[in-house]
Amino acid sequence: MDQEQRERKLRQQIHVLRVKKFHWPLDAFRFIIKGLGYGESLRALPEDRLTELKALLLKYRRHGRPQVFTFDRQGMYMFYLMKTAAWTESQLRAFMLKNYSKSHWNLLDKKERRAVIAMLQNYIKQNEKKTKYTDNKETSNGHTQDPQG
Repeated sequence: MDQEQRERKLRQQIHVLRVKKFHWPLDAFRFIIKGLGYGESLRALPEDRLTELKALLLKYRRHGRPQVFTFDRQGMYMFYLMKTAAWTESQLRAFMLKNYSKSHWNLLDKKERRAVIAMLQNYIKQNEKKTKYTDNKETSNGHTQDPQG
């Protein structure tokens, strides 16, 4: 494949990202790439600049998108456990920073990932036990053991 064909393929891939990922109309896309310093036309860009623009578009994440979409499959399970355990993303991030010196799930190795999942599972079990204990404070006659209640 010669350079002209590679450039054409890159332009097509960039336009696919524009339409499928961002849903940008052509005029808005031209305005954005001009603001980024790429000019208004993709045809005027050399192959290295097209590759750079494509990489930038692939990395870009819109602000309104939920954090769960940045996780792999195991990370999505961890995200479910985190929500079930009533943890926030900032609490989980603080836990990972404190224990593993890493700020994001994708930076953890397999052993660390398993440890985080196990910790969340234990946390959920402890919360369930506490809930069962507080629900079972009633005596056999239906009254609570708490003298105040």
